[in-house]
This record gives sequence, structure tokens and C-alpha cells, in this order.
Amino acid sequence: MGALATLDPHGLRLLRVLLGGGPPMTGRALARVTGISQSTAHRALTRLRDAGLVVAERTPPAVVYRANAEHLAMPALVALIRLEELLRARFAEHVAGWRRRPESMVLYGSVARGQATPASDIDVLAVRPDGIEPDEETWQGQIAELSDRVLRWTGRRASVIDMSATEAREGLAAREPYLVEADRDGWLIAGRALHELSAQAT
Repeated sequence: MGALATLDPHGLRLLRVLLGGGPPMTGRALARVTGISQSTAHRALTRLRDAGLVVAERTPPAVVYRANAEHLAMPALVALIRLEELLRARFAEHVAGWRRRPESMVLYGSVARGQATPASDIDVLAVRPDGIEPDEETWQGQIAELSDRVLRWTGRRASVIDMSATEAREGLAAREPYLVEADRDGWLIAGRALHELSAQAT
């Protein structure tokens, strides 16, 4: 029953794909879909296979992998993967009730990439309309309440970057790494994608 102990962020990302209902996949295809290097994917798949969580089937000239639905740990793993979907839904539902709506809100970083560790914060980018001052009481109250909710939902602290729409556009134009990552890999919770904010200004 030590199968869950073999899981790391890479293994979880691979399992998420294999549990998606598609056909068995080669290691190369899984690496491409998840954005993991082939060598890292191979090591993770070997650990998953040795734990019995995936089955490797030889279909010459390749080996394909599928999730082992009969494994006793699989229901717990499915529930863990579904937590990602639940977190996104909780965020969206909560922010939909804000009086001062964001131009964009993106959850990014290690949680969005599926690489979080127990020590990881939940990184959130909150882009406010240019007409809202950074110290406006209503806006800051919403940010504080969101941070409190995230801690209660997940046991993790929220690390919120609060910026104006103009600051977001200028940061993207300057290729600020965290904004590029948020736009590329983040989960859009509310409003428009960051690159759409930039396009709107042109």
C-alpha cells in the first residue's frame, strides 16, 4: 500500500493524463503532452509501473502505458487529481461574488504546473482595473478575504501579486518572467487572459 508514497509532481501529471479517458500512450507522447523531458517522464513512469499504478504494454515497436484502474489506491488518486478542478471552481465561484471585479485573475506557479510541494504557496495574480486605487478599502478587503479562504480551503498560504491593468500590460511587454509564466501556464480564474489585456490596449 506504499503506492502513494511513490508519487511526485511528475508522476501526478502523468497519471492525470492517463486517467483522462484516452487510449494508452507512449512515454514520448506523455512527455510531450505534460511538458516533462523524456528522461524525467521515463523515470516517473518506471516508478509508477513498479508501484503497480500504471501498466506498460509492448506494442512493437513501442511501449505504451495506461493507468491501472484495478489498483486499490486508484480511487484516492482520482480524488486527489479532482481536487485541482475543485480548487479552480472554488476560486471562480468566490471571485464571481466580488463587488470590485478584477480585469484578470490567474492562479499560477507550482500549483498550476502540478509541481507543488507541501511547502508551496498558492501564487495568485490579481489585476485590478486602472480606475481602482491600490489601497482602495473594498479591493484590499476582497484580497484579504481571498487569502483567508485559500488558507482554509487548502492549508496553504496565498501569495497574491496585486497590480493594475496598465502595470500588467507593461510587465508583459517587458517580458517579466512571472507574468510570462502566468500567461502561459496559469489557470484563468476570472476576467480576461493577460495577453488579451495587452491586445486590448493596442
